[in-house]
Amino acid sequence: MSVEIRKLEKKDEEALIDICFVTGDPFLKKNFPNSYLFALFWCLYYVWYEESNCFVAFDVKTKKVVGYILSTLNTEKQEGDFKQKMTPLIKQKMKDLKMRSIRARLVTYFIVNRPQSKRRKRFLKEYPAHLHIDILPAFQRQGIGHRLMNALEKNLKEKGVRGFHLEVGTKNELGISFYEKYGLVLAGKNSFNCIYTKKITK
Repeated sequence: MSVEIRKLEKKDEEALIDICFVTGDPFLKKNFPNSYLFALFWCLYYVWYEESNCFVAFDVKTKKVVGYILSTLNTEKQEGDFKQKMTPLIKQKMKDLKMRSIRARLVTYFIVNRPQSKRRKRFLKEYPAHLHIDILPAFQRQGIGHRLMNALEKNLKEKGVRGFHLEVGTKNELGISFYEKYGLVLAGKNSFNCIYTKKITK
């Protein structure tokens, strides 16, 4: 296979913006149709602040990044940092794009202001890390996703992380199938998302 897994590098930023948007949820893309704005929500924080916890799939033939896995070691800290560092950029970009949609503003509010219940705080102690994984359609179902997950899990284990979690849309059957085959366990579900978890260390 011509695809290698390597650590994320700053030069990969443009490729990640494209992949993030191409593979993004249709509902969210409808609300945030600008690729840079979309990436401000879902990938650029990790590129800028979590470089050591992220990996890319690099096609050595075309010299292009075709997928990525982005992670943070501490979700609670990441969410606080995201609110402080990324929210002003998101608001400014929406202003520049003259986005006045009430729906877009509401979605933005709920993304930035995640609930911090006691139950969720206990959950994050067991599974403090979280991840986002996206691969271009032409490179899916080739084992690249498993290789990215393996690279990340090794990295998290070396850093003493107890476990990780992720969210996937309830309608994303391919994603759900992939996570279950990888050994993740369904920990919660609502009308929109499923939460999957995996323990790494005791």
